Order: sequence, then structure tokens, then C-alpha cells
Amino acid sequence: MTASFLLLALAAGCESKMDPKECDKVRGDAFELVNKAQHCNTDADCRQSEWPGCAKPISNATFDKIKPMSESYKTGKCEEPNVDCKPPPESYCKQGLCVHRELGTAEGAGNTPTDQIQIQ
Repeated sequence: MTASFLLLALAAGCESKMDPKECDKVRGDAFELVNKAQHCNTDADCRQSEWPGCAKPISNATFDKIKPMSESYKTGKCEEPNVDCKPPPESYCKQGLCVHRELGTAEGAGNTPTDQIQIQ
């Protein structure tokens, strides 16, 4: 009975809050990974980031590197800043890099009709 109480007390003591400077370092290191070029071979190599900040297109390899950092950040009870993020477009592989598929206009849309062009 005493041994189980001791284990509970030790476990509770391990749940300390991470130092804010350490939190900033972990989050900063994660941002460095997210902001680097995300190399890919196929669309399946790309996904959305879940942390830090708003979703960005990242490679699965980067996702795997960031996951333990995110878990450490959450376990350390670090405060996540409030960020207003828009829903991200689909991520895919374009010319060897993971990118967002931006919704655009049809080619030529918004061009001045040829009968209205004035040459001065």
C-alpha cells in the first residue's frame, strides 16, 4: 500500500511544467523544420502540418520529426498562442516539393476583351 502511494507521489511530481524558454525553443525548432523545403516524389509524400501554427504543406518525413516535439510541448504544458488560421487548401507534390493547391481563376479570366484594348 505504501509503495503504490509512493509511486503515485513520484508520478505526480514528474508532471512539472516546462520552462517557457524551453517551450519557445521547442516551438522555434519545429517552425524551422516546417519552413524548410519539403521534398517529395508523389502526392502521398505530402500532408498538412498540425503544429506549430497554421497548417502548411509538409513532407511525411518532417511530420515524423515534428510529432515528438509537439508531444513534448503538450506534455510540458506549454502555452499555445492563439492564432487565427484559415482552412488550408489541399497539399500535393509539385516539381519535387510539397505545396498547397491554391484555388485560382480560369486562365484568361479577368483579361480585357480584345475589342476593348486601346493602344495609345
